[in-house]
Amino acid sequence: MADSSGYMWLWDSFSEAEAHIHAVEKLVFVGQSQYQRVEIADLASYGRCLILDGEIQSHQADEFIYHEALVQPALALCPDPRRVLLIGGGEGATLREVLRHPTVEEAVMVELDPVMLEAAREYLPTFHAGAFDDPRTRIVCEDGRAYLERPGEPFDAIYLDITNPRIDSPSQLLFTREFYQTARKRLARGGWLAIQGDSCRFTGLETFPVVIRTLREVFPKVHPSIICIPSYGSDWGYAIAGDGHGADPLAVTAAEIDRRLEERGVRGLRFYDGMTHERIFRLPKHIRAAIEKEERVNTDADPIRERFPGRW
Repeated sequence: MADSSGYMWLWDSFSEAEAHIHAVEKLVFVGQSQYQRVEIADLASYGRCLILDGEIQSHQADEFIYHEALVQPALALCPDPRRVLLIGGGEGATLREVLRHPTVEEAVMVELDPVMLEAAREYLPTFHAGAFDDPRTRIVCEDGRAYLERPGEPFDAIYLDITNPRIDSPSQLLFTREFYQTARKRLARGGWLAIQGDSCRFTGLETFPVVIRTLREVFPKVHPSIICIPSYGSDWGYAIAGDGHGADPLAVTAAEIDRRLEERGVRGLRFYDGMTHERIFRLPKHIRAAIEKEERVNTDADPIRERFPGRW
């Protein structure tokens, strides 16, 4: 929509009753793949952003918060991460964060949508920062679940940076118990699965507790975390899950995290460090309570079906 200010307005809908409304300066790219509608726009407040099927994914101004929170804890906890798998993350920012670690020798990025990749390469340069062309990167255009179901070498870390489980979304079956069981088989001993787990907004705390409950059906150790992402107008949920042989994120001190990052030569972080690490794994009481009382396990037969994407 447009009004007398001259702006178009993008509604990032939380539900039928709530939305975060962004002023749009320019629509940069519009594309329709066989999987989704891909749009890239410049917003007045948060800069360039990626929109998939009408739902905002990330913003130039604060995407570093989202992507560092997803990537850095799991790699910091791994003693010597060498092989890493990313499913989704078409902007290239998750890949960028993985490649900050000089120990990483191979980063396999499995992205379903080649239209998304080409749009990101051309129009989101600050997001990927050249990561697509790093010699350690291997890009595979394929369904992430199909890729993991084939036999292969284990990974030290697996990242799921996928869209929320909306009705008819290609990501819907990447949040289920069966998929997590498949992912666990491809993790190295002491490795971590790291995911984005949807909103922890006070009036929208439905999906995140189910995701954590489902992970706990599969993994001996599951550690949820939350952060505030300003452009989302919401707290956002994450989790790392492992076999119990990795370091306990609640026991590792801030000083130890900072030491590991320094010794590995990890540079350029703007959000994550030891103090941030100690904070993000300590959830507020009402979110802990919602997780503990959750009984639903998300399955292939009855997956989560979210209903409220954003809209113009």
